[in-house]
Amino acid sequence: MISRSPFILHSLRLLLPVLTKNAFLVPLLYRHLARTLIVAVCLPLPAVHADTLSLDNVIKLVVERDLEIGQSMDRESMLRDTARVSAALPPPTLKLSAANFPLDTFAIDQEPMTQLQISLSQMFPPGDSRHWQSTAQQHLAQAAVIQSELRRALLRQQLQTAWSEGWMAQASVAALQSNRTVFEQALDITRANYGAGLRQARQREVLSARAALTRVDERIERFSMLVDNSRELFGEWLSAAEIERLDFTQYNSDPMSSSVTFDPSTHPSFVLADAERKAAEAEQRLATELGKGSRGLSVSYGYREDPSNDVERADFLSLGFTMDLASLRGGANTARRSAATAKVDQADKKAELIRDRLSRDYRQLQAQAIRLEARQTLLRDELLPEYHQQAEATRRAFASGEAGFVEVQLVLIDRLNAELETLALDAELMKTKSAIEYVSSATPASGERS
Repeated sequence: MISRSPFILHSLRLLLPVLTKNAFLVPLLYRHLARTLIVAVCLPLPAVHADTLSLDNVIKLVVERDLEIGQSMDRESMLRDTARVSAALPPPTLKLSAANFPLDTFAIDQEPMTQLQISLSQMFPPGDSRHWQSTAQQHLAQAAVIQSELRRALLRQQLQTAWSEGWMAQASVAALQSNRTVFEQALDITRANYGAGLRQARQREVLSARAALTRVDERIERFSMLVDNSRELFGEWLSAAEIERLDFTQYNSDPMSSSVTFDPSTHPSFVLADAERKAAEAEQRLATELGKGSRGLSVSYGYREDPSNDVERADFLSLGFTMDLASLRGGANTARRSAATAKVDQADKKAELIRDRLSRDYRQLQAQAIRLEARQTLLRDELLPEYHQQAEATRRAFASGEAGFVEVQLVLIDRLNAELETLALDAELMKTKSAIEYVSSATPASGERS
């Protein structure tokens, strides 16, 4: 950027001969210098907030408060409890009965078949159905855990994207406010030149300088509105007081670690699909086991009262075996197995689609990041320095009378536009790298999960 001090000194040297002949311009110069000094003293002092929220603070708060993550954790707890219940045998059945009592006397010793019975029975689910049903529930519980990890990764990307928009808007406001002083000084100098008749200044130059300053003010308002809109994006998770504490300037412009590697098989969305596939496979085995039918054992003891004639009656012991004739439901069993097989095939295809989509997105994002970095290099290393050199050359030409004020103004506007374009490009690169970070997300090991 062109330093403001040489520009001001050049203006003073230019106006000095005029001031010696036109004393009425001295108060105007004093006001101009006073305004410049006030801006120079006040602008470099940024507002410091001791209790601001950075992006990392916001991500931590949002993850802690997110209802979907809490819902996934509740679902995991429920499914693990269900898995323990599914692995257990059904409770045994105890039966007490009074059998064969005579209706005339209800005497327990009148008839030889009258007895008091106690029986115990236990059912056994078909084959290894308990194991496979429990296994399916455990895989679904693991899927609930992975679902929460996927939600964390999505939230992080969404917050980084919204934050980069706020960062770009706030940085643009700062750049515009910094350049506004130059345009304001240019307007004052043009007015002074026009009032003194210096360099054959024309009224259209004053109007042009005023229009340029108004344009800067309008852009400040526009980007300030974008800052407010970016803050409102966080209203879904943060309170109004917390939104006011957001400080978009606290942002790492390169959030992606150089050690990040891409492996679609470790991404939460693929791991989630793989857990669902394993649950479908367990349900397929369960469908096969259910076709075997259930079994049951029972034992009962019957007590008989001895009659009054001293004849002893033996008690009864009964053993029983029950079996579910599931083979008679061949059509239903076939349909159950077919549905389970189709579910496994669907889960396999879903996992492959997710793998392909992640690989495709990663390649596209990497190519986009390379292009954006190339543009960023051109802007920062070539275009902006060229604009600085052009502005300095135009300033010298203006000092020697070889260039008009309008040319200086156009160069300042071009340089400001290049700075704003660079900030927008930086924000776009931030969002792209955030997307790459999401696509490259890896599911943490069980011991590393928060």
